[in-house]
Amino acid sequence: MSVGVLAVTIPVGDHITRHFLGLTINVDDVLSTVVAGVILIGLGLAVRAKVTSGVPGKLQLAFETIVGGVDRQVESSMGEAGKSIVPLAVTLFLFILIANSLELIPTGHNPQYLPPPTSDVNFPAAMAVFVILLVHATWIRRQGLKNYLAHYFRPFPALFPINVIEELTKPITLTLRLFGNIFSGGLMLVLIADLLPAKLIAPIPILDVVWKIFDGLFVGPVQAFIFALLTILYFESAIAGNH
Repeated sequence: MSVGVLAVTIPVGDHITRHFLGLTINVDDVLSTVVAGVILIGLGLAVRAKVTSGVPGKLQLAFETIVGGVDRQVESSMGEAGKSIVPLAVTLFLFILIANSLELIPTGHNPQYLPPPTSDVNFPAAMAVFVILLVHATWIRRQGLKNYLAHYFRPFPALFPINVIEELTKPITLTLRLFGNIFSGGLMLVLIADLLPAKLIAPIPILDVVWKIFDGLFVGPVQAFIFALLTILYFESAIAGNH
C-alpha cells in the first residue's frame, strides 16, 4: 500500500529576515506593523482635522460608528467606570483591522513585503501580553493590591491553583485566537494546492487572490472585533470588581 505525502508547494511562514545582535528580525513584519501604525495615526489626524458638529463626512461617520459601538459594549459591561477603556479597545480594533488588510496590497514579491503581521505569532503574542499586563496593572490601581490578590482565592480558596492557571493562559488563548485564524489562510492554500491535480495548479494564483480578498475583508475584521471584545471582557473584572 502506497502512502501519499503532501508536498508543500506554497511557502507559508517565510519572511524577509535580518540578523541583529544575535536576534533574527522579520523585516517584513516590522515594516507591516509600522505601515499599519502610520495609516492609523494618519486616519486619526485626518478625522481630527475635518471633525465637525454638523453633518459628518464619511471618515468621521465611520469613526463615530466604531467608537459608538465600542462605547455601548463597554457601558453594558462596566458602566461609566469603563469609559477609559474605550480608546484602547477602538485603537486595538482599528490597528488589527488595518494590519490584517495589508495582505490585500500586492507587492509582487515572495515573501511579501507587507504580509499581515498577525500571521506571525510574535505580533499577536506581544499585543496579548501588553493587554493582559495592562489588565493586571489596572486591577491593582482600581481595586487595590489586597482585592487583586484576594480574587485568586474566590469563590473558594481551594481554587487558587486553577485561578492562577486561568490568568496564565489568558495571553496564550488571546494570542492563538488571532494568530491561528490568520495563519490558517496560508495553510488552506497549501492544502488546496497539494490536493488538486497537477493540471489544475495553474489557477492557483487566482485562488490565492480570491482567498486573500476573503481573508482581508471577512476573516480579518472578525478577528479584530474578537480581540477588542476579549480585551473589554478582561478589563471588566479589573474595573468593576467581582460584582
